[in-house]
Amino acid sequence: MKYPKVHSEFDTLATLRKGYSIARLGDGEFKMIDGKGYVREPPNPELSDELRSVLTNPHPRCIVGIPTMNPNGPKVENWQRHEERFLRMLSPAVEYYSAFISRPDSAPWIRTQRFAKLYQSLWLDKRVVVICERKGSAFRAVRIGSRSAVHVECPTEQAYAVIDALEAAALQPRPDIVILSCGPTATCLANRLAARGVQAIDFGSGGSFIVRLLE
Repeated sequence: MKYPKVHSEFDTLATLRKGYSIARLGDGEFKMIDGKGYVREPPNPELSDELRSVLTNPHPRCIVGIPTMNPNGPKVENWQRHEERFLRMLSPAVEYYSAFISRPDSAPWIRTQRFAKLYQSLWLDKRVVVICERKGSAFRAVRIGSRSAVHVECPTEQAYAVIDALEAAALQPRPDIVILSCGPTATCLANRLAARGVQAIDFGSGGSFIVRLLE
């Protein structure tokens, strides 16, 4: 099995605009699937199993983002060092999309106002719940253009320990869409919320560059 062809950042965003959710996996999530720890999450077999399930058997309304291995990316050599390890965990039955929709460091061509506006269209004039840390940039980004935005604060570390409470808090306001910035927990929550009929975007740390382009 060769590394799969991964949809581009613009194709990924176009799919999200059709109402799909996205769960994104980078090096940290792949490490956790492998049984290792992450910067803010210790090794956790339950989290590892859920991440593996999302990667290989996502809900039909949740697409999965992984590193693209785009040869034009400035960090492609770094990502390619992990290619064989990532490949062992992927499923040939899953169509993969770009994890770099909020990573201009790996996909600098998204650092445009056009891309930011397309991203903003996901929450424009909608009721939004944002799950992020107390001073998370995701909430600042979503406040630009949303009809209303509710902030659900997540812990800086070990957010997966309270994932059930975060899921309940996200659903309580009956949002149109949920924006997630809470590490590997976001990957799992995006898939869970899709299964509950709510669009969820695993936004990562992309808030800062979106804010700068929209303000």
